[in-house]
Amino acid sequence: MLDLTGKTVVVVGLAQTGIAVARFCHRRGAARVILTDGKPAEQLGERMAQLADVPVEWELGGMNERTFTASDLVVMSPGVPTLPEMTAARAAGVEVIAEIELAYRCFHPGAKLLAITGTNGKSTTTALAGALCAQAGRPSFCGGNLGNMPLIDAVDHPANAERGLIVAEVAAFMLENCTSFAADAGVLTNVTPDHLDRFGTMERYAEMKGRIWDWQRADQVAIANAADPWVVAETAGIRSQLLWFDSRPGADVARGACLSADRTEILLRGVPGAADEERYPVDDLVIVGNHNLENAMGAYLAARACGVSPDAIRAGARSYRPLPHRMEWIGEKDDVRFYDDSKGTNVASVAASVRGFPRPLVLVAGGVDKGGSYAPMLEALDGVCKGIVLIGAAAPLIRKACEAHGAAYPVIDAADMHDAVARATALCTRGDAVVLSPACASYDMFQNYGHRGRVFREAVAAVGARRLDLAPA
Repeated sequence: MLDLTGKTVVVVGLAQTGIAVARFCHRRGAARVILTDGKPAEQLGERMAQLADVPVEWELGGMNERTFTASDLVVMSPGVPTLPEMTAARAAGVEVIAEIELAYRCFHPGAKLLAITGTNGKSTTTALAGALCAQAGRPSFCGGNLGNMPLIDAVDHPANAERGLIVAEVAAFMLENCTSFAADAGVLTNVTPDHLDRFGTMERYAEMKGRIWDWQRADQVAIANAADPWVVAETAGIRSQLLWFDSRPGADVARGACLSADRTEILLRGVPGAADEERYPVDDLVIVGNHNLENAMGAYLAARACGVSPDAIRAGARSYRPLPHRMEWIGEKDDVRFYDDSKGTNVASVAASVRGFPRPLVLVAGGVDKGGSYAPMLEALDGVCKGIVLIGAAAPLIRKACEAHGAAYPVIDAADMHDAVARATALCTRGDAVVLSPACASYDMFQNYGHRGRVFREAVAAVGARRLDLAPA
């Protein structure tokens, strides 16, 4: 357990994680907690008010190098870039670590840590793993980069005990400032181009993701996507036990997970502490698409490797419901299903979502172009797409890409989301689906991807679809 008694701790970043870390350090006996942020106080009043009962010292509107170099510990919030003050602190012998590293150092040695990273799918994999662990009859925690539960909150949670289960989504920004973070089961879902403004090259970005395994011991488990060359490259030289997952047709995995020949079961093989082979029906899952089968494989392998029983796996899978705006089945009309995947804000994410989709679909796409080619999305749509309805500023670019691809289905422009849903529904027959998966940012027409998803739901209701109540029983 890390001892903060009498120490001076600098917490960088006044967002949800920074607030939680400041409270934690104060509870653990830090003599001084200094919270610093580049924004001025007048922009941070609401957040500052959340720490009104904690004796925090504020340094806002910029960073003070002397504060960093004179401290005992610097804790970085997620997403804060590398700062000159951080470099100076390290040169002065001050340790600079991520919030997840601080949390990890305070975990009970008997608790099991399941950590998930990747460009796409990590939130779904984390949330599903959390649902599996919640059925295990053991105290469980699910949080990290996932949303409203920073990993530091797990330290004082009942799951931080013998046989507890701690599930964490971790981002490359977090792993960049770790030095010992070692999950009992570490999952890397995939690596596709993202955050290159921060890391510069794909090689550096992949290296940061691969840190999920860098500090593991030989008795721990690394879980890797066999179909992703960047992930495969990062497995070189790891010390932990390697399990693969592979959703490709005909894949036959000796240690890890693959699909049965008829793709109706997930097969787990060679998992430490489990049977030689275990079978889990795909129908236990309400989430759809090949990418979600991969997410499920990663979650199942991590949970089984940490001692969650097969019965708990199945119960957790049946109880799990998708996170909002991530290929969420939201309505149905005349056997046409409507799916909200507004979180699909880049081409790689959409390609993963629609590849192997279980129904013919009409895609609603468009918004603010993020650069790059739409070809991977269009290739993934081959054989399953009945049409594309375009919205937003990127519509002409996507139309041009469709023409270059030789798309054999209609590509239609729409005035707004309501018009798009109406036009998409008109292209469908029984057994089809309308999927909002935009491959673009939202801010030309909407406040954010959540707002876009909510307007999509309103439009689905307007065409007379029955709203689904998929809340767990």
